[in-house]
Amino acid sequence: MSSLRGKILTTYAFSKAVLLVFAGAVFADLYYLQTQIKDGEAAHAFREASQEIRREEKNLFLYHEMGNLDHLLLQLDTAEASLKSGKSAFTGIASSRELNHVTKLLKQYRSQLQQYSLESSDTRADKELAIRNTGRELSDLAQEFSGRERAALAQAVRTASWTLVAVFLTVLVLGVGSALFLVRQVARPLRELENQLDGLTEGHNQQLTLPSKDHEIQSFVHHFNTMLYRLRAQQNELRRHEKAAALGVLVSGVAHELNNPLSNISTSVQLLMEDDGSDNPELHKQWLSHIDGESERARRIVRRLLDSVRQPKLHLQAHNVNELIQGSLALVNRQLPKTVEVRVTSAPTCALWADRERINQVFINLIKNAADAGATHIDVIAAVTNWMSSMPANTDHLVGEITSVSQADHVLNVRIEDDGPGIASEHLAQIFNPFFTTHSAGDGTGLGLYLVEEIISEHHGCIAVENRAEGGTRFTLWLPLPHAQEAA
Repeated sequence: MSSLRGKILTTYAFSKAVLLVFAGAVFADLYYLQTQIKDGEAAHAFREASQEIRREEKNLFLYHEMGNLDHLLLQLDTAEASLKSGKSAFTGIASSRELNHVTKLLKQYRSQLQQYSLESSDTRADKELAIRNTGRELSDLAQEFSGRERAALAQAVRTASWTLVAVFLTVLVLGVGSALFLVRQVARPLRELENQLDGLTEGHNQQLTLPSKDHEIQSFVHHFNTMLYRLRAQQNELRRHEKAAALGVLVSGVAHELNNPLSNISTSVQLLMEDDGSDNPELHKQWLSHIDGESERARRIVRRLLDSVRQPKLHLQAHNVNELIQGSLALVNRQLPKTVEVRVTSAPTCALWADRERINQVFINLIKNAADAGATHIDVIAAVTNWMSSMPANTDHLVGEITSVSQADHVLNVRIEDDGPGIASEHLAQIFNPFFTTHSAGDGTGLGLYLVEEIISEHHGCIAVENRAEGGTRFTLWLPLPHAQEAA
């Protein structure tokens, strides 16, 4: 498995290797220049020796002293030694024919000098011209060789300069490439993690995904998501405790709700008991009807309360999603006014692992709430999707088992939309709290949406509420589908 540490060490080792190559290139360049300089010194020594030969030759012919001849022969030895020691240098600036010709001229010059020493002063004048011509040719060749060597040295300097520039540019490019590699392999995953953390803060993400296969990042993401999962589990547990505490605190509200119908029943009974026996069956019927209605109201309050505190065992089975929704509509249609139209826009035929009765209760409660709020058109839209493509932009009013939904490969996404008056913004945060209701006293218990959220959480799903821009309310729920199949 790759790691950030390995990538950083590899890049560091690569940069050191590049520096070593650069140092080697510089050393080779300097060594090349040093070789050229030595070759130039050999050519310069040969040229100096040829110039000394010409000076001694001039002195010899001017003063006719044999001591000058000895000096001339010594300079000739020096020239031959320079040519021999700098053979590799001269090979680079002269052809073998030219070198052979120089060697021949040196031998010829020495032979002419030796013959010159044997001649009498009367006959030396004829030899001087030949010696001068040979010396001049040697001097010209030495000058030519020196010029070529200077040109070769200048070219070597230019070559070395351009080589250094090329090596420097190569090192620069490799350095930039190493930096880009580090940015791509190290900085970019860290920046993606930073963006994901910002998304978590803003509520757009529910967990971190892996932006890299590096061991350190995978370990960080795993431990962070584990911590996040445990934190959310603790928050959910705390929320359940808070709800239980809210149930205890709001028992007084239940008592008040029960006290109203009981008081009305008591009043009606007292009126019946105090009746003086007057024969008024219509009045008696009215009082008895009032008693029956208030008794039913009290029974409904108690039943809702029991449903909210019980934890019934779920009977999970695979159910066709479309059949679940249609079955719920068949049950709720009998309880809706004729002016309310419920439309199922789309419903997949995949299987959902659920408790049919509990899920039916979810759809019935949501549809009845919309109708009770004054909606005339209610749309039910269901689809198989994934969490990332369907998660809400605003998660302020999202409740339930969000982590379970976000980790599922496929989820059932159901939207129930209505054209009612909507929900006041200050009430959205309390809409799933037990006993919270916007209805007038006696018209609702405030437990319907609380039970909806509890049932969705029991199925490891989540639910969100929001007001639609075009008016009305939208409830969106997500239920995980571990083995979801796309609807045909």
